[in-house]
Amino acid sequence: MSIWSRIIGMKKTEDGNSIAGNKNTHVPDGIPDYAVVDVEVGLKDHEIHDIGALRHDDKIYHKTSKQELFDFLNDIDYICGHNIIHHDARYLFTDNRCRWILVDTLYISPLLFPERPYHRLVKDDKLISEQINNPVNDCRKAKDLLLDEIACWHSLPREKRILFASLLKDKKEFEGFLSMVSAEYIHAGIPEIIKEIYAGKICSNADLDMLIGQYPCGLAYALALIDTSDYRSVTPGWVLYNYPEVEFILKLLRHTDCHEVCDYCNTQLDVLHNLKAFFGYECFRTDIRWRAIAGTGRQSRSEWEITIGDIPDRWR
Repeated sequence: MSIWSRIIGMKKTEDGNSIAGNKNTHVPDGIPDYAVVDVEVGLKDHEIHDIGALRHDDKIYHKTSKQELFDFLNDIDYICGHNIIHHDARYLFTDNRCRWILVDTLYISPLLFPERPYHRLVKDDKLISEQINNPVNDCRKAKDLLLDEIACWHSLPREKRILFASLLKDKKEFEGFLSMVSAEYIHAGIPEIIKEIYAGKICSNADLDMLIGQYPCGLAYALALIDTSDYRSVTPGWVLYNYPEVEFILKLLRHTDCHEVCDYCNTQLDVLHNLKAFFGYECFRTDIRWRAIAGTGRQSRSEWEITIGDIPDRWR
């Protein structure tokens, strides 16, 4: 039995299976009651100029009053938005403690759509919108993105869903989404799961315990990128700005030879192995032969050759 089978076969009994911590986050079957919110804030005065909200039942709110918005959201469990954690929520809940669970579509998007050109509605960290400064229209786009993210999450293999949830369960940028999709997670055995899922794709001797402990978000983004099949796929700039460790993690997992017993390093990072695989040669040439052709047509030709032993040391 594989380590993965042993781990997921264990019945999780301790409290804490809820991703969102101490909040009451029981999620019924299907998508729970939610609303998507977008706030337009002035660049100079930093005041709210417009608010848009779209409920799961397609009811719309479009005013500037926060109190009326809260009344509109009274029976809602989740408030969703694109970059809501670090933008909209700062202006909406300055005086009131947020009693809703916040779901941010921004941070989960590169994890679920790492392939170039990423999600059709997202350009870098911005939603693609036809209308400028229309928060209701932005809510519709964010709702479409949210539903695509939920569908993509459930399409992942179960072991990969549990891996990502286990890495991100305590991060505020992700915990709302993980609660919304009733994500499962584990507390132990994460390095073994990574080695099994990504066997042959990463160095088996990389220090995964260190990465899990210090850089769980960066590790999740790096693993998502490793799964891509499009060589043009790259980590979005805003992800590298917020999680600069992603490049270090990719280098550690994929581009650092451990010089030990490792299928990945002994194949993907071994120059002689790839020389044979791509070109069919067992080793590189040990001599260099140069031929110079002088003249064309009926003119005489001259040729010469030089071996590597004839090349002065200072030229090598």
